[in-house]
Amino acid sequence: MRAERDVRPAGRHAAAHGRRRAVTRVPSTGVLLVGGGSRRFGSPKALAELCGETLAERGWRVLGEACDERLAVGKRADGLPLPFPLLDDGTETRHPAAGIAMALRRASHDVCVVLPVDCPSVRPESLRALAAACRDAATPGTGDPLPAAFRRTALPALERCLARSLPLGSALSELDVSTVEIDRWELANVNVAADLEAVERRERVVAAAAEAAARQGLDMAAPRVLQDWNDTVVHLAPHPVVARAGTSWVAWDKEETYRRELSVAAHAVARGGPCVRPSSLLPPEPQRVNGIVLAFWEYLDEVPGAAEPAETGRALRAFHESVADYDGALPRLEARHERAAAVAEELRRPGAQDRRLLVSTLTRLRTALAEGTRDERVLHGGPHGSNLLWTRDGPRWIDLDTVCRGPLEWDLAHLPEEAMAVFPEADPRLLELARDLVSAEVAIWCWHSYGRAPEVDAAAHFHLERVRAMGS
Repeated sequence: MRAERDVRPAGRHAAAHGRRRAVTRVPSTGVLLVGGGSRRFGSPKALAELCGETLAERGWRVLGEACDERLAVGKRADGLPLPFPLLDDGTETRHPAAGIAMALRRASHDVCVVLPVDCPSVRPESLRALAAACRDAATPGTGDPLPAAFRRTALPALERCLARSLPLGSALSELDVSTVEIDRWELANVNVAADLEAVERRERVVAAAAEAAARQGLDMAAPRVLQDWNDTVVHLAPHPVVARAGTSWVAWDKEETYRRELSVAAHAVARGGPCVRPSSLLPPEPQRVNGIVLAFWEYLDEVPGAAEPAETGRALRAFHESVADYDGALPRLEARHERAAAVAEELRRPGAQDRRLLVSTLTRLRTALAEGTRDERVLHGGPHGSNLLWTRDGPRWIDLDTVCRGPLEWDLAHLPEEAMAVFPEADPRLLELARDLVSAEVAIWCWHSYGRAPEVDAAAHFHLERVRAMGS
């Protein structure tokens, strides 16, 4: 069985979304929804601080940049000390439709752009795009209908929704709604303290990348977060550059890890290997900016569609061939397993029984793999599908922070079974051991980072179930 859902990727180098065209500014009223109960957060979200300003101050500022008029709507009875006037929504219920309906009645403009106070990453240009696209309403088209734009024609549907205590989506189902694509990271909600920390982490990375780009005379006019699973990855748009920032604990020494990664990738590319290139627009060495370590890579557009397993196998063989003569210092795979073992002993979750199972399984499998290994080579270390981009010029491997020396079967354990035909020399017994060991190791990494991202949490549960199944 293939070890699916390996969460090693620190990010995709290709764009996840097309660039939004410039939009005509439509006269609009910006509406800040100040308040829910903040039960999960533990204190009023509006007063929580992010990068030196409260979420209320930030939302008010962003609406001021996007709209011609601003209203803040909430419950005056909450008594929040806000630096702007608060319009009471006039109801006893806590429902977004109450604030939106009140704003539509009081607004000077026909279109209201609605921003919840707990959505602090939305950019003014995204709010302007919602206003420009608004028919009865405009939304991002995701599961959460806010932020959004509403026209006064939406008011009757909102009032019916409120009267029946129905979800906001019920009102939208009655309306003529357009969809505006907004980057997923802009739409991140702050529901718990960890969410706020994640937003601040991404903003610190964007600021550090902008400073590094400015030092080279590059104006990063439209930075976009591409990924924030393990490390944080930002496209320095409009330039063809991706900045990868060391924001996780996974690597021992981020500066050394990135230096090694850049060196191996440059070596592979020079020999025709299928790797993303280090950027030619910034220095080819890691940079430390405001305490954040950054490495810079070429930005590539990804061709949609799934690759055939055999193509993935051929791409990995081509990578191995391109780095076979790399003579720089590389860690051995066993050193990585030693660190995983140390981490496993310190896990605070899952439960004690599962922690003991992870430790014992890792120990058993790493010993068996080491005893069976006869030959070692330069490995990618984590060549699963999320670390392979399919571009107009063919496949390109990314995220070589896991590069090491070890048995061929470790890399093959990350590939689909159908790709094995490309590697007839693989030892089936070692391959099965490596597949099981990948699950044990990934489970440990992900439980150690639990709560960092939904993808990490999903992989933690998935691989723990695989480890449990090994012992049944």
